[in-house]
Amino acid sequence: MRIKIGDLLVKAGVITDLQLKAALAEQSQWGGKLGDILVRMEFLTEEVLVRALSKQTGIARSDLTGEGDKASLALIPADVAEEFGLVPVRLKEEGRLLVVAMSDPLNLGVTDHLRSLTGCRIEAQLAGNSAIRHAISRWYRGEELLRDEAGQASIKIVDNSGQSVVTLDPRKQPRNAPASGNGTTRSSAVEVLRGVEETQRRSVAALKAMVELLIEKGVFSRDEYLARVKR
Repeated sequence: MRIKIGDLLVKAGVITDLQLKAALAEQSQWGGKLGDILVRMEFLTEEVLVRALSKQTGIARSDLTGEGDKASLALIPADVAEEFGLVPVRLKEEGRLLVVAMSDPLNLGVTDHLRSLTGCRIEAQLAGNSAIRHAISRWYRGEELLRDEAGQASIKIVDNSGQSVVTLDPRKQPRNAPASGNGTTRSSAVEVLRGVEETQRRSVAALKAMVELLIEKGVFSRDEYLARVKR
């Protein structure tokens, strides 16, 4: 029987049973990976998530801050890496063993699929979803997400040797761009707004799930909740 990540986190004491149930309710309604949902709901950070899972399972954490290994990357297509939330790290034992960083290394079905795909034995390591997404962007597509001290994001495009080619920084766009040339800026603004709307929608959904769970547990009644909201 497959070990459930949520149960491991409760056992590790980094989330409560109530928080797990709220996250599972969110997952049931909107889908997504449980680890991502727990981090988004701010029940724990991604670093705490990875450390706790590593301690509970004995699976090593993977460092994805360096350069990608071309030989291992050639074995797993980018679309497979994105679909399953994983990234190949390096080959060992003269190419017979492939080390793969995974957000869910307990998923034996994925491990079996990788074994069939690559012809290698698989050594699964742990990494957070955001770390894996950034590694996929850097190693497969040559894009690097950067953040400055103010938390502003930009994209650095690098060539195969790792040298910077160009950095796309939204802060350096002209403030009064001509109407005929601001299509990209306007499109970026729309994407940002969509992201904000999606975050707000999910936050509301998470709050609703928590309220329903508290009502179900008898912490308060629905009438008491509605009376407090109407104040």
